[in-house]
Amino acid sequence: MRIPIHKQREIARLHFHDSGLSSRSIAKSVQLSANTVADLRKFIEGADHCWQELQSLDDDQWEQVLGTKNRSIAQRKVSPDWAWVHAEMQGPDATLQQLWQAWRGSQPDGIGYTQFTEGYRAYTKSLHIILRRPHAPGYAAYLDFAGRRVEISDPNGGPSTFAHVFVGVLGYSNYTFIEAVPTQDIKSWIQCNVNFFNEIGGVPRWVVPDNLKSAVIRRQKDHISLNSVYKACLAFFGTAANPAGPYRPTHKAKVEVGVQIVQRWILFPLRHRKFFSIEELQIELKAGCRALNAHAFKKMPGSRMDRFIGVEKAALSPLPDKAYEYSEWLYQIQVNNDHHIDLQGCSYSVPHQYVGDRVDVKLTSTIVEVNRKSRLIAVHERLFERGSRSTKDEHRPLNHRHVLDGEPAKLLQWAASVGPNAAKMIEYHLREREDLTNGLKAAQAMRNLARTHTDLRFEEVCAYALPRNITAIKSIRSIFGTSADLRPQSPPSAASLAGHDHVRGPTYYGNSAADGGSAAEGDHETIQQEQ
Repeated sequence: MRIPIHKQREIARLHFHDSGLSSRSIAKSVQLSANTVADLRKFIEGADHCWQELQSLDDDQWEQVLGTKNRSIAQRKVSPDWAWVHAEMQGPDATLQQLWQAWRGSQPDGIGYTQFTEGYRAYTKSLHIILRRPHAPGYAAYLDFAGRRVEISDPNGGPSTFAHVFVGVLGYSNYTFIEAVPTQDIKSWIQCNVNFFNEIGGVPRWVVPDNLKSAVIRRQKDHISLNSVYKACLAFFGTAANPAGPYRPTHKAKVEVGVQIVQRWILFPLRHRKFFSIEELQIELKAGCRALNAHAFKKMPGSRMDRFIGVEKAALSPLPDKAYEYSEWLYQIQVNNDHHIDLQGCSYSVPHQYVGDRVDVKLTSTIVEVNRKSRLIAVHERLFERGSRSTKDEHRPLNHRHVLDGEPAKLLQWAASVGPNAAKMIEYHLREREDLTNGLKAAQAMRNLARTHTDLRFEEVCAYALPRNITAIKSIRSIFGTSADLRPQSPPSAASLAGHDHVRGPTYYGNSAADGGSAAEGDHETIQQEQ
């Protein structure tokens, strides 16, 4: 019978509702012919079931009980167990042709090869059902760089550079953040993350980045190694990373769609615009991003901004009280025998009991923090001049402190016994220099020079050097080596001045008034002679 099931059910309902209704009346209600309705009523009466029993049957049971199955539809041939086919296809060198031939040998009346392949294809599609995950407010933010870069022209005609566009999308509201940076290195990546958190005024529970090296150093089956600097940044903000799977764009579908929208809505209209700085590009990106967040959704009420302000912003964790400062971590640095560690050409002291141990160091733009087994053991101001040294007295062994505490007093006492100039020189190095550690070394070196050349000679050198503002140990050694202070300091001789075009000789003034010189010239000569 070719009557649709839903019309069969309606005819049966009316039949049991009022058995006195004519088939013509029911036919007008369901828009079928009276003869068709009469035939179906015969099937219903022959089934010998009440309406309550028929009403609970599904479509297949209905057709079986009433005998109303459409016999005009060709009956499908036997199909294989698709789960068996799928399991066999996982084996090496398996093909659908081989499996069909093997199965058809046991089922000669089964489906043909074309239907076999179509059926297996439909089965595999049913195994990959899309999971649409609901996004709770404040739960996750999805981060990535757009695939398209923007050219930045050199205003002086030099080669162009290309800006990278960072995109961050909140999971619940789809609120979008955009920023242009010169590279995708760790510093730019962290800058984008920090600016994103500051822009939304809070921190999501998770961030889902792509697998770029600035975020993920190594990814193994059961372990993900995050970039240590990025990991420390997220820990500062009280969140953590859950990177998307490699080659799994569906794991970060939010940002994939966000990047696509940014490229279509914001970057495409700027394709003919010429930019001469990243700051200029950033102004246009921000304007486009504001318009995007304010644009109304097609399938949901409101906009990205409405959902963010109305719901998601309140669900974010608060920002830390202090601003984030970019820092780098260096791990497993060995402490030298002089209880110092060497970092980028500079030395920093640690407590002497950790000599030979390995420590982890946090470097910021201003501070060096030394940690051992996650416990802070030393803090220094960061040095940048190569060869610089930062030593704290409390880090020295006790016997070293006793020696160093007594050494300056002994040096001053010795210098005072040598003479006033020596005392002034040594006092400068021990009390007036900014780097007192190197000042102590210079004073000790000068005492050694005095022992080599005698104290009296050192006093003479200091008397020569101090008026000339010479205090460096290298210069003092040079004076000792060249005996510069012992050279005669005579004025230029007359012979050296003779014949010079700009020097007036005796013929210019005349020897006397009788020689034609004036009285004034004679007076001048007298003055010269007196001089």
